[in-house]
Amino acid sequence: MSKFNEDKGKLRRQNQIKRLLSQTSQESALSITEIAEKLNYEGYGINRKTVERDIDDISIAHQLSETASNPRRFYFDGDFKLDFELVFDENQLQTIVLALQSLKQMSPGVIKSLCVEVENTLVSKLPKALAKEFEHLKSISHAGATVLGEGGDIEAGVLQTVLLSLRKGKIFECYYSSPDEARSSKRKRSFAPLKLHFTGAPYLYVYDGEDKVIKLLRISRISSIKMTNEMVDKKRVKEINLEHVFGGYGKGSEKIINYAVLCTKPMAHKFNEQKIHPSQRIELLKAGLFNITFCVHDSLEVTRLLAQYGEFIRKIEPEAEYEKVKEIWKKGLGAA
Repeated sequence: MSKFNEDKGKLRRQNQIKRLLSQTSQESALSITEIAEKLNYEGYGINRKTVERDIDDISIAHQLSETASNPRRFYFDGDFKLDFELVFDENQLQTIVLALQSLKQMSPGVIKSLCVEVENTLVSKLPKALAKEFEHLKSISHAGATVLGEGGDIEAGVLQTVLLSLRKGKIFECYYSSPDEARSSKRKRSFAPLKLHFTGAPYLYVYDGEDKVIKLLRISRISSIKMTNEMVDKKRVKEINLEHVFGGYGKGSEKIINYAVLCTKPMAHKFNEQKIHPSQRIELLKAGLFNITFCVHDSLEVTRLLAQYGEFIRKIEPEAEYEKVKEIWKKGLGAA
């Protein structure tokens, strides 16, 4: 076992001892033997000597009380607050670094700030060796810009209220501006938040009690938000089917399209490198052609994505979708 994993196991075990002792008082204090028995029952596989060393380590950082009885029994007084150190292995830690960097790259300013706060909290809570490794991993990792771009700015306080309403299951009131000016409302609307959805920008599935339908709102288009005391019917979450959702358009109830794209190797290679949807499959055909299939809700985002590969596409089914792709691709050539 590496020194890193040994330290990780030690911290986890000592945190468990702290948890056990945090539930004790002078009357219910635990002996070394009792602590070892409880830990072994949970699968730690240690002996009394190990627990004795752990107790010595814990007593250096925390005020640990003990009884005058024989055997000695240990407990925390009322001033102790359980505050575990976070423990990850190197791969888990690097995954967190990459996730935060990616989120910062694609997100509006308010989420970037929250990511920085998370990083600072992690560094303050991680053991010193892990905190140092976290900073090292940040220095050797980078998340670059993507085709998704950066999410639009969000009005101050909107994201916090959205997340609070979602956690507490409360309906909120707000103004919502649609990209279609004819549909934009100048009056306050009420929405029941159901599920957060992130795809290059934060979206929110809500139930619109007035229109009696589930909608997908882009959070950057919400303004003047206020949480109410009215509770959300959380059963409606079950009405959201994300199996065929693609990107940030629609609400997941549009017609489902089974795409089959006949293309040459450059497009197939690109799709093999970056899977666009869980349903995606790539099949090698004869004469150097490939068939890419996926099943998603009708979305302009899919049409635009495929149009980027117009020169490599030989055929798309359904035929109507192919006509849409050709139209966008030809307009792009004309503008070039």
